[in-house]
Parts: sequence; C-alpha cells; structure tokens
Amino acid sequence: MSSSNLSFVSTFTPARFRLFSFTAFLLGVSLPTSNALMNTALVLALVCLLWQRDFRHVMPLLRQPLVWLPALMFALLAVSLLTQHHDYGPKMVGKYQKLLYVLPLALFFLADPRLITRFINGFLLANAVILTISLTSGVWHVTLGGLNPLNPTVFKLQITQNVFMAFAALVWLSRAFAQSGLKRWGYGALVLLATANVLLMVQGRTGYVALFVGVGLWLLLTLPRWQRIGVLACGLLVAMALVLIPNRATERLTLGLQEVRSCVLASADQAYQACDNSMGQRTAFARESLRLIKQAPLLGNGAGSFWYGNAETGYSVHNPHNEYLLETVQNGLLGLALFLGWMLCCFQVAWRQPAARRNLLVAVLGSYMACHLFNSFLLDSAEGHLFMMLAALLAGYRIASPQYGAYRR
Repeated sequence: MSSSNLSFVSTFTPARFRLFSFTAFLLGVSLPTSNALMNTALVLALVCLLWQRDFRHVMPLLRQPLVWLPALMFALLAVSLLTQHHDYGPKMVGKYQKLLYVLPLALFFLADPRLITRFINGFLLANAVILTISLTSGVWHVTLGGLNPLNPTVFKLQITQNVFMAFAALVWLSRAFAQSGLKRWGYGALVLLATANVLLMVQGRTGYVALFVGVGLWLLLTLPRWQRIGVLACGLLVAMALVLIPNRATERLTLGLQEVRSCVLASADQAYQACDNSMGQRTAFARESLRLIKQAPLLGNGAGSFWYGNAETGYSVHNPHNEYLLETVQNGLLGLALFLGWMLCCFQVAWRQPAARRNLLVAVLGSYMACHLFNSFLLDSAEGHLFMMLAALLAGYRIASPQYGAYRR
C-alpha cells in the first residue's frame, strides 16, 4: 500500500467505514436474494459517496473505456427513442440504465480495498444459505415455503440461482487451492455440494454453461501442464459417467437438443406450437433476430424493437435471450462492436492483474461471455448488476495501477 493511500485511509473515519463496509456486504448478499434489497444497497452506496465527498478519481475513471463504453451503449439506445418508436422502447432503456452504474460503483469500491472482500464475502454467504436450503429441499424433499424438491430454487428463478451458484463454486474452488488443512477441505466440500446442486438438482442449463466454462478456464490458467492433463482425463470420465448414468443434467441437455430439432424441422403452420418450449423458443428468437438485423444492420432497429409472440393468446417477448443478438437488433453492428469492445477491455484489465486474481476474473468473464449466448444478462436485473460491479472492480484496479499513484490490492 502506497503512502498516498495511507494518508487517504487515515481520513476514513470508523463511522464512515462501518457504513461503507455494511453497504458492500449488503451488495453481495442482495444479488442472489432480492432485487428490492439490491436497490436499497445501491442507494446506500450513493449515500456513502455523498458522505465521503472524495471525487478525485472521477476524471481518471471517466477516461477509462471500462466506464465510457457502457455509457455510450446506453446513450445510443436512449437516442434511438427519438428516431424509432417501439412501445417497449422506454422500458428497455430503463432496464439498461444500469450501464451508467459502473462509475459510481467504481468510486465506491475505490474508497477502501477492504470493501471488495466484504462484497465477495456477502455474495458467498448468501449463496451458502441458498445452497443449504436448496439441498435440504432437494435431498430430504422439504416443501416448506412452497419449495419444489424437484427444482429447489429459493429466492431467484432457476437460471439466476444456478448461474450465481456456479460463480460461488468457482470462488470457493480458488479459495480451496489457496488454503490448507481444514479450510481447504471445507471449501472443497462447498465446491462439490454447489456443483451437485447446479448439475443434479436445479433445472437451469445456463448454470451448466457457467460452471463448465468458468471452472474449465480457471483450471486451464491455474494448474501446471501435467495437472491439466489429469484434470482433462477426470473431466472426460465425469462426462462419460453423466452420459451413461441416468441423471437430471443429461436429461435436461437431451431435452434441449430435442426441442431445437423439433423447432427447426417444424412446418410453417406448426412452427409456433413446435417451438413453444425453452430451447425451441430460443431457436425462434434467433430466427426473428436475424430477420430484424437484415432490416437495419448498421445502426439497428432501436430500443424495444425485438418482439416475438402470439397475438391470439397475448403472449409476447421483447428479449431474444442472447445478448449479442439483442445488441445487434437494437443498436446494429455499431452497438455490437461497442459491446464487444467493452468485453475486450474487461479481459485486458483482468489479464494484467496478479496471477490468482487474474485467473479468477478471466474465468468469471469467460462464463459471462458464454452465458450471453443463451440469455441477455445485461438486460436481466441481478445478472446485469453483478456484471456492473465486476466492471467497476476492474475499473478500480485499472485506476489503482502505479501510473495513477493509487494503492494496489
């Protein structure tokens, strides 16, 4: 920690730090549990910034692509309301206003390096509680509170719970490797239980993607070559066991492939009925997205322009469940380029971190990139806000580099 940081910490009064610490912890707890609690934590973070009144990092942050690229993405979406009218446009812009949160969240986490640890601990504690409740329901068939033992989701929908549980498993795995003795065994047990919960209990295929991509990238970056070969061999054995032994994960993947096939092969007059399922609808969403992209490839069709549904039943969807398609449909190839540029900047900053932090950040970012193929995670509330916080942490790490004279974590 540099001398400039020491002088800064000395002005950080105990009362202020308690509020900052509680807010950071609440941010972590709220993401997997409650949108209302998350909104409260975000307001508290703003209160903390106004109380601290230390804005010396504002201009350096504003010069960072990690901050101004998402702001530019939001501006393009908002400006499209003036040129192209779609009924869902204003609501879509409102959902994407979280892209503006990177700057204040980066300022919040830059206030003290301990806030990041508080945030992560809150996130892990919430997931540990969710894991305990979910395992209790799934293993012992407890139905208290309306829990479904066949799909034991607790606070969030199955997609969100499975993805966040996969991220928690990834962090616990990194801590298991960093610890020794009983702590290593404890974290290892959490990894195994979380993995079983994701693959064998909760019905969220996106969680499978997050888990496999995240853990795979982390192991690839962390382990020496000979251990990678061993892990690859074990992974192949596990994959063979999942294929040969009946289990919920394999059943869900097989069902998904069947849904895609039925949707693709359906005749025009039966297309809607044949695609009326999870993966079938995603296939139909992709078709409709490609049609819209052809209409306006460069600048897009504007906010809220995607629509798929059945006018007779009133069913409608404004989300193609693919972030890459949604960005291109609404903001064209220009919007897609901005989005991919932002993701590239995130990877660049993550790659320049110390090895342990780098490996974890790259694994989480890789999971997000893979999951964007199956869900519009920037649009979704909890998943989108978690990415804003991840981008804020990366922006803080960038500002905390030696050329800015700030502290290093």
